[in-house]
Amino acid sequence: MSKLRQKSDFNIDAAVHLLRDQYYASSVHCSYYSCFQLLKHTIKNFSGIDYDAQAKIISSSGQKTHQYVINHITGEINSCVGFEESRRFKRTINELKVFRLESDYEDVEVNLDKSEKALLIAKEIRQYIITNFNV
Repeated sequence: MSKLRQKSDFNIDAAVHLLRDQYYASSVHCSYYSCFQLLKHTIKNFSGIDYDAQAKIISSSGQKTHQYVINHITGEINSCVGFEESRRFKRTINELKVFRLESDYEDVEVNLDKSEKALLIAKEIRQYIITNFNV
């Protein structure tokens, strides 16, 4: 198993434990990164673009890492399933990303509801990716 895939699995488990222990902001962070790491792993295994090649593409494209990863997977979904499904995926992952940005950088309370919603979204994204990309 890839180290990044293993980190992804660890992060979703950590999100559950952190939520249970009322570390809501940290739980949101782990929920998001469990998805992000799984998406990078998916690009490597489904698209055949290894991590070094991903880094080179990101560097030469001027995109930010997270945006490249999200756009790449959205493009794969669009090609394989269709536009509506890719749009739904992008909207969902971006919603989780906003939660993570608020959780990590904003002077706002991250409560139980937001943490639970982030975890639910992360689990849905992970299940979708694992099922549809066979990773």
